[in-house]
Amino acid sequence: MQFYSILFDKTNRAKELLPSLDFYRDLNLDQIIDATVSYKKEYDFKKFFYTPLDDIQTITYRQEIIKDLQNDEFYLRVDEFCQEMLRIKEYQKLVEEPDYDIYKNSWFFQMALAYIRALNTFYESLESANLHSDGLILFRDYFKTYLKSEGFKSLQNDMESLKEQLDSIMYDITILGLTFKVKRYENEEDYSLETKEVFKKFEQNDTSEIKSQFEKNRGINHVNAKILEFVSKLYPKVFSTLREFCDKYIDFVDETFQTFAWEVEFYISYLSYISETKERFCFPHMSSENKSIEVMGGFDLALAYSLVFEKKRVVTNDYILEKQERIMIVSGANQGGKSTFSRAFGQINYLASLGLPVPASEAKLFLVDRVFTHFEREEHIGNLHSKLQEDLVRIHKILEEATPKSLVILNEIFSSTSLKDAIFLSKNIMDRIVELDLLCVWVTFIDELSKINEKTVSMVSLIDIDHIENRTYKIIKKESDGLAYAKSIAKKYHLSSEQILQRIEK
Repeated sequence: MQFYSILFDKTNRAKELLPSLDFYRDLNLDQIIDATVSYKKEYDFKKFFYTPLDDIQTITYRQEIIKDLQNDEFYLRVDEFCQEMLRIKEYQKLVEEPDYDIYKNSWFFQMALAYIRALNTFYESLESANLHSDGLILFRDYFKTYLKSEGFKSLQNDMESLKEQLDSIMYDITILGLTFKVKRYENEEDYSLETKEVFKKFEQNDTSEIKSQFEKNRGINHVNAKILEFVSKLYPKVFSTLREFCDKYIDFVDETFQTFAWEVEFYISYLSYISETKERFCFPHMSSENKSIEVMGGFDLALAYSLVFEKKRVVTNDYILEKQERIMIVSGANQGGKSTFSRAFGQINYLASLGLPVPASEAKLFLVDRVFTHFEREEHIGNLHSKLQEDLVRIHKILEEATPKSLVILNEIFSSTSLKDAIFLSKNIMDRIVELDLLCVWVTFIDELSKINEKTVSMVSLIDIDHIENRTYKIIKKESDGLAYAKSIAKKYHLSSEQILQRIEK
């Protein structure tokens, strides 16, 4: 039975992006990816983060899978199955390593035993789970067909017969100095039972981690190998059956289940990551036609995760682009959350294109084909371009590659030139953005850009007028006039009208 990716829908043809692209770093997506992957270091699923989807159907397909995984009990069963599949991989490595044949056969037997038990146990969970997603229902159907196949039934029956034979093996080891003898068990006193009873009081309830570490580091030395060789000579028929079993089922592991474990851990790790923030997430409603945007309670996921360790909650923001509106011009006080706001918007759109829950309480989004960013870079001595030239080169490249379905995020560009030149250059760039009908978030100190045409919307970062050293980090739809910030600066230096009048009166 040939298997293709069920959890990631084989019909999608999205192009994998390069992890070195600027926008991953600009939007702190690199932090999100690294933190997510850290939950399951055994699995290398970074590539999934670098492959945004290009159709609504596949995004919805993934969203439904994640909704099924949000059932806590089912989530745990899936994760346990994945760990068992990881254990199978470890067994495979041991079997493939150059070693004593008899010992390799014993590892093969343990692998087959773990495989059969894992499949039977997990299928019970799949059967009892109330699944709604096409992906997991398809996987359950595949699973059911596989368990009923003649190949698996034969494997299971032969395994049960072989296990009975191996369980019947009993032998004695007599140690004399540096030598030992191995013979069949003849009803001598069994000291192993007495030893277990003595050490029973040291047993712990949860030994799973200890067992896992023991199995990973367990190997064989020449003494163990020799003992096993002697035992095989005492029970040649059983070990002959073991060898025949290994030869018959040499490729018994169905890669379907390994693939499933690899792919589903991508979802599980992301769910583990976002659960740490204690914030609200949602599955956005996506459109490939309507460019209207509505986000309630949006926030910077990377920032929210870092604030967990400081026991702080992240500030959320609401914003809407409707009808002909396409461009948010974000202005206001320095350190007022403007860059964080732009990052949050970029993160939400990119994570949505992966089919993942996004950092917001509600969201209606347009499916963008690419996210382009321009954040300030530190100047390098080895770069022969001026800061202004570097900005222009980067922006020109963005506008050359962008399509009407792209999202562009510009953060404090042209700060190295005069206000007059910055306005002139910005208006030219704005003309091109409007011409392409791009979605755009533009953090800038140039208020005039928010009033160019009906496609622009002014968003202003608020400050606490009474306590100007404090920032609210709230960004609201508001006409940008610079007055609120001017008042705060005047008050900071005791030059507000009230403060001047007070001094005159004195």
